[in-house]
Amino acid sequence: MLFNTLWTILLGVIGGIVSSMIVSRVFFIHNEYQTQIKFIDGIIRKVGYLTAFLQSAKAIFEVSYDQDIAIKQEMKEKGYKCEMEYYAAHADKDWISKDDVLMAFHKEIGKTAKSIKDDISKSHIEDTQLNDLMKDIMHFINEVSAIKEFTFSQINMFMKREQNIIDKYDACLNVSSKKMFGMVVSDKVMIALFIMVALIVVGAIAAFIMGI
Repeated sequence: MLFNTLWTILLGVIGGIVSSMIVSRVFFIHNEYQTQIKFIDGIIRKVGYLTAFLQSAKAIFEVSYDQDIAIKQEMKEKGYKCEMEYYAAHADKDWISKDDVLMAFHKEIGKTAKSIKDDISKSHIEDTQLNDLMKDIMHFINEVSAIKEFTFSQINMFMKREQNIIDKYDACLNVSSKKMFGMVVSDKVMIALFIMVALIVVGAIAAFIMGI
């Protein structure tokens, strides 16, 4: 009688310990995933900073195009023979070189791209979906940093690519119960705990059948 009582208490204690370990591990897995998400969030912010320069370059092209039309129109109306005459007539204005501005943007894009690559090289992303996202980001960064000269078509293409990355990132933020279940059951520690629980259950059933 005393043995049965002690055995029941032992099973309860072991079951309680294993249960608390399972709960703790589930929280650890969730927190670990959130830590990886937080790291990716920092990368996404830098990608946004980089593409902001692309958008600015596009705006420069648009303003420059409109300005070129206005200059040609005024040259035609006032009979200027060349652009030098136009600029001489507007010597009081502060002219900014489009090429100089674009060159400054290009340098900032290069610095940001290098920073992103350095961060990714030091990362430890284990989740498969997040790893796929990281590969997309690296491919995107390599292509953007390889730009020699800005064009409308390139900028528009990269903006679409960035939006695809953002959409994929948003999908990663929504951790469904199905995904969390998959992360839990595939975890090695959780598998060991499940086996331990199964052995306890089997042992308890065997003991009951044998009348121990």
